Amino acid sequence: MTDARAQRRLFVAVQTAKAVVGASLSIAYIGLVGRPDAAEVVAICGLMAPALLALLGLTIIPIWILEQAGLAIFAVLIGYLAVLTGGMTSPLIVWFALVPAEAALAGERPAVVRAGIAAGLALLTVAGVHAVGALPPSRVDGPMWEIYAVSMLAALVQAVLIAAAAQDRQRAADMAAAEGAAMYRFLADNAMDLITRHSPDGRIRFASPASYALLGRQPEEMMGLALPTLVNPDDIKALQGALIESSYFGRAGEAEVRLRHKDGYWVWAEIRCRPAAQGTGEAADIVAVTRDITERKKHERELVEARDAAMAASRAKSRFLANMSHELRTPLNAIIGFSEVMSREMFGPLGPRYQEYSRLVHESGSHLLELINGVLDMSKIEAGKFELAEEVFDLDETAGAAVRFVRLAAERARVTLKTDIAPETHLVFADKRAIKQVLVNLLSNGVKYTPAGGEVTVSARLARNGVVISVSDTGTGISKADLERLGRPFEQVENAETRGKEGTGLGLALVKSLTAMHGGEAVIESVLGEGTTVMVRLPHAAVDASGVRMSKGAKIVPFRAVS
Repeated sequence: MTDARAQRRLFVAVQTAKAVVGASLSIAYIGLVGRPDAAEVVAICGLMAPALLALLGLTIIPIWILEQAGLAIFAVLIGYLAVLTGGMTSPLIVWFALVPAEAALAGERPAVVRAGIAAGLALLTVAGVHAVGALPPSRVDGPMWEIYAVSMLAALVQAVLIAAAAQDRQRAADMAAAEGAAMYRFLADNAMDLITRHSPDGRIRFASPASYALLGRQPEEMMGLALPTLVNPDDIKALQGALIESSYFGRAGEAEVRLRHKDGYWVWAEIRCRPAAQGTGEAADIVAVTRDITERKKHERELVEARDAAMAASRAKSRFLANMSHELRTPLNAIIGFSEVMSREMFGPLGPRYQEYSRLVHESGSHLLELINGVLDMSKIEAGKFELAEEVFDLDETAGAAVRFVRLAAERARVTLKTDIAPETHLVFADKRAIKQVLVNLLSNGVKYTPAGGEVTVSARLARNGVVISVSDTGTGISKADLERLGRPFEQVENAETRGKEGTGLGLALVKSLTAMHGGEAVIESVLGEGTTVMVRLPHAAVDASGVRMSKGAKIVPFRAVS
């Protein structure tokens, strides 16, 4: 913006000076020949035309249009004046040399060429008119030396003005270039990143002072070195790819490499490079910016090591628990079995106090076995050792077995258990043991969190996405905040109603994991204070009455959750 304003001011100044010179010449001519005729009035108007261009230069008209118009008017005016004042013997012929000179001030080489062509054509026109004897009578009394001297003086003044303006423009350009070079030098000298310029083969032609901080080498030591000689052999391929991308394909390239420090150790660096010149069609020099990323690489390595350690620990934990299943279950089975023998007095009476103790041992052992089974099953799933054994089985029978498993706990809590298995879902295709475990976990949760007098219902229906099994209760319900985290291992709801309830928090996590292994999903819907419904969708479980898995065209009965 500043350069455009300066160029416009320079144009206005030059045109104003030309108008002053034109006015001086007009006054001198009128003083010499007297009152001008019509043709001479036109010439005088042409001499004053720069004044109009100067005024137009103060408007928003693009400056290049005004410059081209000024040059055209100048060339035509000189030719016209030369014809009026003697043709090729006119004292104004010398002014043709000023046309390309002014063009050099106004624009670049094409403008100078166009101005030279215009001046040449005007000169040839004057010569042609002179040759055919079509010159109008000149009112200048012969080629007097005084007239020539005045014309030469005016041309000299115009040339001085053009030269001074050109010098000002060159000085401004040199100053801008010097300021730009100083700014680039300042940035290069003070940048934390290393800035280098390379030949297409990677040899260094320029290096900024940051080379010492990065590699312990002065910029002079870097000159002429091939960049690949500083790079770790394992990283040369990545570096060459980035250099080729920039030099031969004209695109930005980047690579993360290890550079050798002068002291012998390796420095991790990120090199971003681009071509120094665009669109040459040949291999170009490369400008590269190199940044030290040693600390970043160190943190990345630490994160990877921490992740690997955590994954190894998790796998070790899962393997340990999965492998310890037999060792943990065997003594518990013995405790439960012998306590059951004692509580039933199978080998004689023990007395009421021993009977009570044996019952407590049996209940505690059963509870502990249930908790351990949950932990072991989750560990097997995480370790990838839990395999499904899918088959066609009677869902009504499996649901009844799950209800019987929790019936004692439901009777103690005075909670009613119900089943509502639709006839079309009596037979399903899934892992029987896994589905039973899903139902037992959901029923146990329903009984645990349902107050006395409530009920828990197991239902099953066909739906568009296969078989949907739901377990609904009329219990305490779950808040929205708790719903977001339920289903993760060892997560439980903590509130006044649930506090003190036993459990590991693995029930819903197991349900979700086992359902996902069947290709389905478990969805929890709950209203705080009204109850909870867990829907288990099994998209591949539907079979017909003969036990054949249903096709997409099978009859579908919309699912309706039982509350």
